[in-house]
Amino acid sequence: MRLRSIACAKCTFQQGSLFIPRQVLKQKRLYEGQREQLYQQQFNVEQTKFTVDNIKDTVGTVQAMKGAAKEMKGQFKSQKELDISYIEKLQDDMFDMMDIATEINDAMGRSYNVPEDVDESDLMAELDALEDDLGAEELADGGPSYLQEPESNLPEAPTEEARAESELGLPAIKS
Repeated sequence: MRLRSIACAKCTFQQGSLFIPRQVLKQKRLYEGQREQLYQQQFNVEQTKFTVDNIKDTVGTVQAMKGAAKEMKGQFKSQKELDISYIEKLQDDMFDMMDIATEINDAMGRSYNVPEDVDESDLMAELDALEDDLGAEELADGGPSYLQEPESNLPEAPTEEARAESELGLPAIKS
């Protein structure tokens, strides 16, 4: 009898021990389902908030565009400089003035008494001859003539006594 009671106790213990893990697994599944449901609700709330923020931003953008359009219309109506016919007339005037300036520059750039058919090789030969003459002059005189000190009969530099004049140019009084 004792064996039977021990066997029954073992059986009850085993059934109880199986019952507890099943119950824990059921609770775990229940909690996981609730957690997923809460995550989904949180996601929905965040999406709604995001949508509301986007709508506010869109309204602000539309209001800004509306104000800018109104301001631009006012500027186009009130500003003479923004009239397309005025701008085209201004461009035409600028083109005419540039043509006149080009004609003036052409007239100022005319050469007088210079033949039209000047050979460039002749000009280069003449330039080389001038450079040779300058080089020979520098060697002979110690430098080009335009850099030489002219000999002149200048008076001597003033002495200390001559510098000792008063402000009015009169000789200073000796004490």
